[in-house]
Amino acid sequence: MSDLQIVLIVIGGIIIAGVLIFNWWQERKFHQQVDNNFSSFNHETATAEPSLDTDDLALNADKFDDNNFSINDHSFDEDNRQHESESLANFEDVVLEIPTKAEPDAEIELTNLASQHTAAYAEPKSAKHDDIKAIIQDAFKQDAFKVDALKEEAFKKELPNKEAQAIDLAAIPEHETAIAQAPESALPQSLAPSLPDVLHSQVDLVALLYLQGATTVAEVLNALKDGFDGYDKPTFVHVQTDTGWWLLSDIASNAEYTNQAVSKVSCSMQLADRAGSVSRGVLNRFQLAVESLGLDINAHVEWQSTSDALSDANALDQFCIDVDKTMGFHLLHGDNGAFTGTKLRGLAEAQGLELAADGAFKYFDPSVKDSAAAAKVLPIPSFVMFNRDHHPFSVDMLRTSVVKSITFQLDIPHVKNCIEAFNHMVQVAKQMETGLNAQLVDDNNRPLGDAQIEKIRHQLKIIQATMLTRGITPGSDCAHRLFS
Repeated sequence: MSDLQIVLIVIGGIIIAGVLIFNWWQERKFHQQVDNNFSSFNHETATAEPSLDTDDLALNADKFDDNNFSINDHSFDEDNRQHESESLANFEDVVLEIPTKAEPDAEIELTNLASQHTAAYAEPKSAKHDDIKAIIQDAFKQDAFKVDALKEEAFKKELPNKEAQAIDLAAIPEHETAIAQAPESALPQSLAPSLPDVLHSQVDLVALLYLQGATTVAEVLNALKDGFDGYDKPTFVHVQTDTGWWLLSDIASNAEYTNQAVSKVSCSMQLADRAGSVSRGVLNRFQLAVESLGLDINAHVEWQSTSDALSDANALDQFCIDVDKTMGFHLLHGDNGAFTGTKLRGLAEAQGLELAADGAFKYFDPSVKDSAAAAKVLPIPSFVMFNRDHHPFSVDMLRTSVVKSITFQLDIPHVKNCIEAFNHMVQVAKQMETGLNAQLVDDNNRPLGDAQIEKIRHQLKIIQATMLTRGITPGSDCAHRLFS
């Protein structure tokens, strides 16, 4: 071992010894300070049981009734905000610290429930009011220094995992009154106001008009005048009668509904379509028309969205741009030249396609076709096949002409089960590819194989998932309105 190593070892030992001595000295100094601070403390006083004035506690306990649990319109009276040793009025302060279910660690202030038009109520889980009260009262029989701890233990027992709870409403008349008076828009989804089926919260700006007195369909119709005409976006006025929601324009001329009583009116405007989003001027005009209608029919107007309608419209328009896609490919004639129209028609009809009046062959899903027939509306095709040269097909044209190329196309937002529809379109195209001795190609006339078709299918799945995430199902009535 060299001299340098020996010197380093000695220095290290000295440093370690110094640290140990310094720590011992600090600990000794701390103990001396503690002894000096408590040297005058009487041992008997420290160990004696604390005494309480039981008469005074009994008096305070009598004053603690169910009214301490009520939640009124305003903050609690200042006269009741006494020290804990005088009363249990501060118990309400603990109640006011119940966290919301959406934000477990947040503290909220419960105000008059009837004034919160846009707040969502948490469903009460019927906390045991009497048990909580008994626990708090029992705290006054214990050491005065343990009251806070017992309160905290009681609430932890009633509020596991910091989930939002509510005191038993049956024991709180004020709560019952507040909930009875609360507007329907403030209730949870299960108790939220019903809207006409055609409307969608992501697509329409909706206002509900609650009528204060007896009003008939005819009176609502007369009050409308021309305030809801001339918009560049679809608007709807529905009335709710004893038989449900009705589109006012559908029953306006029906004498059977003229004198029916109306309980609510729904006014809505579609925020966007394929032409773009609604403008600020149109929105302002619509909102003014709704408020004016509310005054004319003596109704309370309640808008169903608290966000900025123009921002919602712009976001919806961007969503439409992102998902408004069509998927397609082409059948190009092969070495044998163009295929005859009669052969094309025969193969198409054999695959279930129908020649429509607009000059395209269309495939209709049987279930969609039956549903449309029952509703007396035109069915939406799963996919279409048309002349790539943009010359419409007709019976005479197919009988006398030849065709160089055809296009298969699927409009994603309009098609239910679009993945299945795409798979069926590929199957039909491959059958006709063989029958016509043609070739399946993309927009650039490059051969389209299974790998390329799988890429198209993957993009289709992404678009479908994006629509479902926003709550708009491809092929639904809402999608048909939005992408019309």
